[in-house]
Amino acid sequence: MGFRFRKIFTTGPLRTTWTGRGVGWSIGIPGFRLGISADGKHYLSIGIPGTGFYYTTVLNRKRS
Repeated sequence: MGFRFRKIFTTGPLRTTWTGRGVGWSIGIPGFRLGISADGKHYLSIGIPGTGFYYTTVLNRKRS
């Protein structure tokens, strides 16, 4: 296990996340967020604010 880097900037409902892999963006309100990760995956996150309990799923996966 090694060190990881992450820096988050928030402006209203828009959140920009800088990581060692690149830059990701998300938009939403507490408990509901849509975003694009640094590696280009689209995701949806739903949870209970203040608890750390969230469900995250990747959207538009390729189906075989």
